[in-house]
Amino acid sequence: MFTTIIETMESLIISNTSLAVFLGCILEQIIVPIPASLIVLSSTFLVLKGTSFSLAALGILFTKIVIPASLGITLGSLVYYVLAYKLGMPFIERTSKYLGISVEDVEDVGKKVDESYYDELFIFLARCFPVIPSIAVNLFCGLIKYDLKKYLIITFLGSTVQILGWGLLAWFSGNIYLLLENKISDIGNIITLIFILIVIYFVIIKRREMKREKGH
Repeated sequence: MFTTIIETMESLIISNTSLAVFLGCILEQIIVPIPASLIVLSSTFLVLKGTSFSLAALGILFTKIVIPASLGITLGSLVYYVLAYKLGMPFIERTSKYLGISVEDVEDVGKKVDESYYDELFIFLARCFPVIPSIAVNLFCGLIKYDLKKYLIITFLGSTVQILGWGLLAWFSGNIYLLLENKISDIGNIITLIFILIVIYFVIIKRREMKREKGH
């Protein structure tokens, strides 16, 4: 039953990859707990599983994963950009506990931008390497009313670099996994067995303790 469900989900993702990635990355920018990296890694693994490196395969990665994901991130990021642009700091103060981003986080982005020589380069790198939470960058850019055209271009290009990196990682890792699939499967079975034995051991110990307590 579970195998059938997994296979059905895989076929749905493979047949609607671009749309799934696009919508998933929009949601990732709005609903913070959903990581874009997970969406890209899983989608790339399914689409390019077992595919050797070639220009054609690289083209599939770009058209089905990288570009839709980058567009999704760019459009999704506009939600908090616009809210911060229109409502300012009071919006961040009131929603910080729900968004998981504090006012200090947004101010910290501002300090780092001030310390950098080029605002555009800093924002681009922040998109390429998501060390700083994406939502903090979105809010900050909206708060300072950063030029919308520049914001969209930089966000798209930076996201493209980031998504390409995740995609290549998933692609090559997936191929390595397939080569070692049988060994990994055996190791997984051993780990599962050990885990079950540990659980049984603790259950037995717990029951003995309960019997001793009743005896007293």
